[in-house]
Amino acid sequence: MKYDVVEKVQQAGLILGALGVIGFVGIIWLMIYGNLSGNLGFASGTTGYNNTENVITNITGGFNTFFGFSNTFFTIAAIVLLIFMLVGLLAIVWMIMTIQTGRNKGFDM
Repeated sequence: MKYDVVEKVQQAGLILGALGVIGFVGIIWLMIYGNLSGNLGFASGTTGYNNTENVITNITGGFNTFFGFSNTFFTIAAIVLLIFMLVGLLAIVWMIMTIQTGRNKGFDM
Protein backbone atom coordinates (compact mmCIF):
# COMPACT_ATOMS: atom_id res chain seq x y z
CA MET A 1 0.00 0.00 0.00
CA LYS A 2 1.53 3.28 -1.12
CA TYR A 3 1.24 6.23 1.22
CA ASP A 4 0.89 9.43 -0.78
CA VAL A 5 1.84 12.39 1.41
CA VAL A 6 0.72 15.03 -1.08
CA GLU A 7 -2.75 13.52 -1.30
CA LYS A 8 -3.06 13.37 2.50
CA VAL A 9 -1.98 17.01 2.85
CA GLN A 10 -4.55 18.08 0.26
CA GLN A 11 -7.26 16.14 2.09
CA ALA A 12 -6.22 17.70 5.40
CA GLY A 13 -6.42 21.16 3.80
CA LEU A 14 -9.94 20.46 2.56
CA ILE A 15 -11.03 19.20 5.97
CA LEU A 16 -9.53 22.23 7.69
CA GLY A 17 -11.28 24.54 5.22
CA ALA A 18 -14.60 22.81 5.82
CA LEU A 19 -14.19 23.11 9.58
CA GLY A 20 -13.36 26.79 9.17
CA VAL A 21 -16.53 27.39 7.15
CA ILE A 22 -18.62 25.50 9.72
CA GLY A 23 -17.05 27.54 12.53
CA PHE A 24 -17.64 30.81 10.69
CA VAL A 25 -21.30 29.94 10.05
CA GLY A 26 -21.65 28.98 13.72
CA ILE A 27 -20.27 32.32 14.89
CA ILE A 28 -22.56 34.23 12.53
CA TRP A 29 -25.52 32.16 13.75
CA LEU A 30 -24.64 32.99 17.38
CA MET A 31 -24.32 36.67 16.53
CA ILE A 32 -27.72 36.75 14.84
CA TYR A 33 -29.71 34.50 17.17
CA GLY A 34 -27.77 34.89 20.41
CA ASN A 35 -28.32 37.35 23.25
CA LEU A 36 -26.98 40.37 21.35
CA SER A 37 -27.86 44.03 21.20
CA GLY A 38 -28.68 45.94 18.03
CA ASN A 39 -25.05 46.63 17.13
CA LEU A 40 -24.16 42.89 17.10
CA GLY A 41 -22.34 43.20 20.41
CA PHE A 42 -23.41 42.06 23.86
CA ALA A 43 -25.58 44.55 25.72
CA SER A 44 -23.80 46.04 28.72
CA GLY A 45 -24.67 44.39 32.03
CA THR A 46 -26.04 41.16 30.54
CA THR A 47 -24.78 37.70 31.40
CA GLY A 48 -23.22 37.33 27.94
CA TYR A 49 -21.34 40.60 28.32
CA ASN A 50 -20.09 39.68 31.79
CA ASN A 51 -19.01 36.21 30.63
CA THR A 52 -17.17 37.71 27.66
CA GLU A 53 -15.37 40.20 29.88
CA ASN A 54 -14.42 37.41 32.30
CA VAL A 55 -12.98 35.31 29.46
CA ILE A 56 -11.00 38.28 28.13
CA THR A 57 -9.68 39.03 31.63
CA ASN A 58 -8.66 35.39 32.16
CA ILE A 59 -6.89 35.15 28.80
CA THR A 60 -5.08 38.44 29.38
CA GLY A 61 -4.02 37.31 32.85
CA GLY A 62 -2.78 34.00 31.44
CA PHE A 63 -0.69 35.73 28.79
CA ASN A 64 0.75 38.13 31.37
CA THR A 65 1.65 35.24 33.68
CA PHE A 66 3.23 33.21 30.86
CA PHE A 67 5.31 36.06 29.52
CA GLY A 68 6.29 37.02 33.06
CA PHE A 69 7.97 33.60 33.32
CA SER A 70 9.05 33.37 29.68
CA ASN A 71 12.60 34.52 30.40
CA THR A 72 13.02 31.47 32.65
CA PHE A 73 11.44 29.14 30.07
CA PHE A 74 13.59 30.47 27.24
CA THR A 75 16.75 30.29 29.34
CA ILE A 76 16.07 26.64 30.18
CA ALA A 77 15.29 25.92 26.51
CA ALA A 78 18.56 27.59 25.45
CA ILE A 79 20.55 25.52 27.94
CA VAL A 80 18.90 22.29 26.73
CA LEU A 81 19.61 23.28 23.11
CA LEU A 82 23.24 23.97 23.99
CA ILE A 83 23.55 20.55 25.65
CA PHE A 84 22.10 18.86 22.54
CA MET A 85 24.53 20.78 20.33
CA LEU A 86 27.49 19.72 22.47
CA VAL A 87 26.38 16.07 22.47
CA GLY A 88 25.95 16.22 18.68
CA LEU A 89 29.40 17.75 18.28
CA LEU A 90 30.87 15.05 20.51
CA ALA A 91 29.18 12.36 18.40
CA ILE A 92 30.54 13.88 15.18
CA VAL A 93 34.08 14.08 16.59
CA TRP A 94 33.81 10.52 17.88
CA MET A 95 32.64 9.31 14.47
CA ILE A 96 35.49 11.10 12.69
CA MET A 97 37.99 9.67 15.16
CA THR A 98 36.59 6.16 14.67
CA ILE A 99 36.78 6.48 10.88
CA GLN A 100 40.36 7.77 10.97
CA THR A 101 41.64 5.06 13.31
CA GLY A 102 39.80 2.32 11.43
CA ARG A 103 38.25 0.92 14.61
CA ASN A 104 34.56 0.54 15.13
CA LYS A 105 34.39 -0.87 18.64
CA GLY A 106 32.64 1.87 20.57
CA PHE A 107 34.42 3.50 23.50
CA ASP A 108 37.63 1.49 23.89
CA MET A 109 40.65 3.51 22.84
